[in-house]
Amino acid sequence: MKISHHPSEELLVSYASGSMTEPVALVIATHLAMCPACRRIVADAEATGGALLEELQPQILRPDALNSALERLNNTHGAPAQKSRSNFGAPEPLNSYLSRPLDETKWIHVTPWLAIKPLTTRGGTRAQLIRSAPGSGVSLHTHRGEELTLVLQGGFSDEYGHYGPGDLQTATPETQHTPIADMDSYCINLAVTDAPLVFKNWSVGVIAKLFGF
Repeated sequence: MKISHHPSEELLVSYASGSMTEPVALVIATHLAMCPACRRIVADAEATGGALLEELQPQILRPDALNSALERLNNTHGAPAQKSRSNFGAPEPLNSYLSRPLDETKWIHVTPWLAIKPLTTRGGTRAQLIRSAPGSGVSLHTHRGEELTLVLQGGFSDEYGHYGPGDLQTATPETQHTPIADMDSYCINLAVTDAPLVFKNWSVGVIAKLFGF
């Protein structure tokens, strides 16, 4: 697998520090499972962070610090514990969110050629799978916020290049594009957005709004 498009170093360091929301951490963790180069960057960042912690002077904690930390851990809603039977080779960070193979998944059809499967939402940030039929496209659009799109199966092309399995595209409000799935297979992406998309075609925008795009 040749991966040409990676998360920014800022995103990788943020992941190493544990300062991400769950949906963003999910897409980065899934990319890391597919990308040895980015795993090495995260490992180096974690090692640096550990060394810095060792240099800090010990601090006196509040009497209730332990109970407070345990309570926060108990209130953290992580990925479902069940193991997926997904048969298309989804990396384990994503498998933990799936309860059945993708060919048995109840996709929500947005159009005859585009379907989605919501995974998790935290605040205004959501993660979902997007399945596009071979050769189909998503109408020209921009972004109100940031969108991270990780290719799991198949591939797509837009004004910025071609993206295959393991590639991650970062789209911002400056990004304007029309992604088109490869002709030879379905394209399945893991997409994380923190704001709605902005479609140039108003009728497409109405449909997108109905489905939370």
